[in-house]
Amino acid sequence: MFKKIRLYFDTVKYLKCSQVFWQVFYRVKPHSSIIERNDNLVVEFISFQFVPTQRVKFMGNNTFCFLNLKYQFDSIDWNFLNFGKLWNYNLEYFDYLFQNDVSDEDKFRLLYSFYEYCKTNNKPLEPYPVSLRVINAAKYVSLIKNKDNKILNYVHQELFFLDRNIEFQILGNHLLENAFALCLGGAFFKNASWHDKAIKILKKELNEQTLEDGAHFELSPMYHNIILFRVLELIDWYSKYNSQKQEFLSFCREIASRMCAWAKNIQFSNGDFPLFNDAAKGISFDTWSLIEYANKLGIEPKNINLGQSGYRSFANQNYEIKIDLAQIGASYQPGHVHADALSFVLYSHGKPLFVEQGTSTYQIGERRNLERSTEAHNTVTVNNRNQSDVWGGFRVGNRAKTTIHHDETTKYIASHNGYKTWGTIHTRTFIFEEFCVQIYDSLNNKDDAKGYIHLHPDRNLVKVADNEYIIDDFITLVFESATVITVEDYEYAESYNEYQPAKRLVISFEKEMSTKIFFKKS
Repeated sequence: MFKKIRLYFDTVKYLKCSQVFWQVFYRVKPHSSIIERNDNLVVEFISFQFVPTQRVKFMGNNTFCFLNLKYQFDSIDWNFLNFGKLWNYNLEYFDYLFQNDVSDEDKFRLLYSFYEYCKTNNKPLEPYPVSLRVINAAKYVSLIKNKDNKILNYVHQELFFLDRNIEFQILGNHLLENAFALCLGGAFFKNASWHDKAIKILKKELNEQTLEDGAHFELSPMYHNIILFRVLELIDWYSKYNSQKQEFLSFCREIASRMCAWAKNIQFSNGDFPLFNDAAKGISFDTWSLIEYANKLGIEPKNINLGQSGYRSFANQNYEIKIDLAQIGASYQPGHVHADALSFVLYSHGKPLFVEQGTSTYQIGERRNLERSTEAHNTVTVNNRNQSDVWGGFRVGNRAKTTIHHDETTKYIASHNGYKTWGTIHTRTFIFEEFCVQIYDSLNNKDDAKGYIHLHPDRNLVKVADNEYIIDDFITLVFESATVITVEDYEYAESYNEYQPAKRLVISFEKEMSTKIFFKKS
């Protein structure tokens, strides 16, 4: 019981007081749902220069595919939860309004079906899916210039609800999505109150949530790209908005320029981004598409390096590496954080070599716990524990604090105190040479320590000596001071709900260990 109380205390103490207040307030507040209205609403269509085509999510015949899970309905159950809450959210977002292979007739049929279901079943509205849905709906009817009064009334009701249920209890990317929706919705329905409130929130939150090097402060490359798209989308329509405020537009362009810089800096040369924290392929727009969008809007990435985010990068003709020297971010909203201090992802000749286990689900359970754990990353566990207390799917209790001691292009030294319960500090040194990566791990105490290195499924591993392995005939791994080295099977997930068998090395050591990765000279 005491441990559970302590875990809750260590989790709650990082929250803002306002989060606690709004959490209680919204829990006791009655739910809202859609009702039938037929107000004569006046709207102003929003103009967009660029509308990216969505991936195929609606496949016709009431068949949908989200998160790599396909389902066909006889009659659409808009509260379908067999694949989890995130799948249902995707069903409700209506991203498929921008699929070119779906007719306008089908799109309106789906919109009517959803809202009729909500009315008939008194389905409670939720701020996050409402935010994405109203952006998509207002954008869609603007593009086709259709003032369907019934749909407009539904969208107006949702914005009315959103204005009174902004997610101040969650903050982070949720609050930004709420504000993006109110900003566009306020312009669309000529509601200055919604619009001005949204701009106030966006200025405050984008200032806080965008770090000096351009990273979104939740430190997920996937969510970074999602928010970057929203900023670019806002700049796109707002620059053509008759009542625009030039100061706000300039502010957004500055934010976008910094965010583009980070997106470029964190990606690999083949366009992949490292799957740090909650991140997966196939969810956000890829970085090059976003940079192209920015260019069309006259936005160039700033000339800044990785810095405040805590991520670092090195690349030459033989390999590219991204290393995680970051803090838990954001401290009061760590829902997408993993216990991965001092981890790394490494590519060789444009292809993944060492990866992490990835993010395949948000469903609370064994797999979610594993993917957030320290052992699922290329770093070190002590006494088989996590560096930070990740729990409950999206919560973090006591957490590791990272300190960077040496910070230069070819050498980084950092430590974290995630194992301070045992009085242990883990220090890791990275040294980058033309044909070699050297990683030195040291603990200030003798502990049961294990280092993990996860190979990409396409890589072939062969043992040649007790402490030496060959990968694909041209990469050599040498471990010094290891007591035991084992090869284990694991399931790699680079996207939701898809798994590939792969191998990982588990290297036991007591106090110090050296890992050297040699690349054959061509």
